[in-house]
Amino acid sequence: MKRVNLINAALLLIAILTSAGMTAAISQRTPQEQQHAGERAVNDATGEEIPVRAYGRIVSTSTIADQVLIEIIEPERLLAVSAHTLRSQQSQPFEDKIGVEHARDIETIIELRPDIVFINNFLDRRQVERLKEAGLNVFDLGPMRGLETLLPNIAQLAAVLGVPERGRALADRLVQKLDALAANISEDERRRGLYVGIHGDRLYGGTAGTSFHDVLVAAGLIDVAAEAGFEGWPAFTNEQLLSLDPPWIITNPGTERSLCRHPGFQSLAACRAGHVRSIETHLLTDPGLGMVQAAEAVHAAVYGDGS
Repeated sequence: MKRVNLINAALLLIAILTSAGMTAAISQRTPQEQQHAGERAVNDATGEEIPVRAYGRIVSTSTIADQVLIEIIEPERLLAVSAHTLRSQQSQPFEDKIGVEHARDIETIIELRPDIVFINNFLDRRQVERLKEAGLNVFDLGPMRGLETLLPNIAQLAAVLGVPERGRALADRLVQKLDALAANISEDERRRGLYVGIHGDRLYGGTAGTSFHDVLVAAGLIDVAAEAGFEGWPAFTNEQLLSLDPPWIITNPGTERSLCRHPGFQSLAACRAGHVRSIETHLLTDPGLGMVQAAEAVHAAVYGDGS
C-alpha cells in the first residue's frame, strides 16, 4: 500500500473511532470531547472489549503507548512506563514515572494496582491472563508496523481513555510533520537508499511494513528494498545487497565503518560515493512518535542544507 493511501486509511479509522464519542466523564475534556456520548468500550488488537473510563492509574509497558499517553492525558494519571522509555527519553514528563523493565514483570505491575495496563502483543498470553485474574484491564495494541499501526493505536488509546479529540489532534500533527519534512523534494529529486544493519555476521534490513521504511520515505528517500519487493525485516544475503546497490545507505553508528570494508562491498555505489550515513540507534529503532526526529535526522544526513 502506498504511504499516502496508508495515512488516509488510518486517519479514516481515527475519524470512525472518534465519531461516536465516549460516556466516561473526564473533567478536563474539551467542549468538543464532551459532545461525544454513547460508546462504552473499545476493541483492542485481540478483539477484547475494554471499557471506556476515566482511568486514573495507568501502567504502560509499550514504548508506543508511553509516548502517546504523555501527550493526551494528564501526567499524574500515568504511574509507570517502560524502562526503555525512561532510558531513551530524557525529558521532564517521564522523570517521576516508575520504569517497568519487561511486560512480563507481572508482580511489579500488579503491585502498582493499575486500573488499566497497555501492552504490545509480545507478552505470553498466560501472563496476560494473570494480569486479568488480578482484576486489571489489559489493552493489547498489537504488533508495531510503523504508521500502519501507529495511527490506529493513537486512536485506540485516546478512545479508551475518553479523549478521542486529543488523539485525533495528535495524529494530525504527526502526519503533518512527516509530510512537511520532504515536501519541497519532487519525486524526480528523491534520492534512493535503504536501511541495513549488521547483527553478528548477518545483514538485516527494515523496509515496507516497518517504521524504518516510513522514516526513509518521510525523509525524502525512495526505499529501494521496498521497491524490489522486500517486506518487514529481511535478512539480506551479500548477493542481494550487491544487486540492490543502493546509492545511499542508512545504518547504525559503527556499522558505516565496517560495512564498506566487508569483502565485495567496496563496489557498492553508496560505499564508492561515501554515502553511508549512521543515525543514532535510539532514533532509528523508535516505532512511535520519535519517527519524526528519526526522519529529520535522516533527511539532514542525506540532504544536508537542501543540496
